Amino acid sequence: MLMSIGNPQMIRNLNEYLILEVIVQHDSLSRAEISRRTGLSKPTVSSAVQNLIQHQLIAEIGQDDSNQQGRKGQLLSFNPAVFYIVTLDIGADYIRTALTDLSGKIIETGHFALEASHTEQSMLTQLKTHMDQLIAQANVTWNQVRFLSAGIPAVVHPDNGTIHTLLPQFEPYYSALSSSSLASLFPCEILLDNDVNLATIAEKEYGAAQSVQHMVYVSLGEGVGAGIMIDSKLYRGLSGSAGEMGQCLSRSVHGERLEEQIGGAGLRRLIQHYSASHTDATVSASISQWDIPTLMNQARQYNPDAQAIVEQYGQQLALSLINLASMLAPEMIVFGGVIGEHADLFIPTIQQQMEQYAPVCPQLTTTMLTGKGVIQGAAWSGIHRAFQYIREDMLVVGGKILFAEQEDKE
Repeated sequence: MLMSIGNPQMIRNLNEYLILEVIVQHDSLSRAEISRRTGLSKPTVSSAVQNLIQHQLIAEIGQDDSNQQGRKGQLLSFNPAVFYIVTLDIGADYIRTALTDLSGKIIETGHFALEASHTEQSMLTQLKTHMDQLIAQANVTWNQVRFLSAGIPAVVHPDNGTIHTLLPQFEPYYSALSSSSLASLFPCEILLDNDVNLATIAEKEYGAAQSVQHMVYVSLGEGVGAGIMIDSKLYRGLSGSAGEMGQCLSRSVHGERLEEQIGGAGLRRLIQHYSASHTDATVSASISQWDIPTLMNQARQYNPDAQAIVEQYGQQLALSLINLASMLAPEMIVFGGVIGEHADLFIPTIQQQMEQYAPVCPQLTTTMLTGKGVIQGAAWSGIHRAFQYIREDMLVVGGKILFAEQEDKE
């Protein structure tokens, strides 16, 4: 078996992937420049480049005009359309959809509504129709789609893709949203992950947390969850259950979960309690009609009642964040989700509480990827898997055959 480690096919595969990486990192390179950057001989580069072109991973895009003397070489560029990735952001009452290429460029986007009348089968059938139309709009076929990457508001086991701890409104779709169900529907590999984990990855790769190594992304919406990044790596914990912040017990004597207190239902309850305690009956009636977007809009317009409610919400949230900061000592906490996207309104309240009670005070900030975090994280996950596939499958087929032949002889 040791004899196979340095076989010519494996060395060729390694060279090809090295050259591909160098080309991906630059807009375009000539063969001569690739040789200079990698240290590989020009004949080796030429042979590897030819194979990469045959795989449609790279393409010649024109002459290299930087060389003023001698024969002009052809510039080579990565082909991000060698295959595509479809992404899903499964929300409380919708599924955001997108098609991306391997550069992360979003080619098409869509929006699929989850309706109360949907059964598992009707939801899947209509979702498949929606996705067929989405990729057709981009003049792409399923043969060109290699991966489907989806974010779901549930705990996802990192090894087998099984899901649990779904939000209550998703219970009717429990089986439909499993990896095996999606795999039976779509002719590509399924990548399923917790939506907050994907948003955390996106924030680290593209958003506010690019410059930090230790961060926590807190998603505040109908559900409450956290993504934990330690040494720039996502921490998943036992069975992928890390970050289930909403499942923590609140300080309520009734054993209320934190999600019930600081999630969407808890904030709406806070609005109603404040409305009921208001001394002006007319104002009270008006406040009782507020939903969460209206509350936030009123607070931005300096409505004192809205500001008071938002401050109360910040005070409720502060305790759990002080505990979180005390345990993990992150450099940054990023807020996202439909409530968290308005965190600039309650960050001052939390900051004041942290400075008084927390042993460390991380930077508190709002997401830079409003409404796009899960899709961008899903695309990143798909691209990461795509390059693994290129390295371990596309470029090593010959090597795998050679290994099998050698093992048979032994």
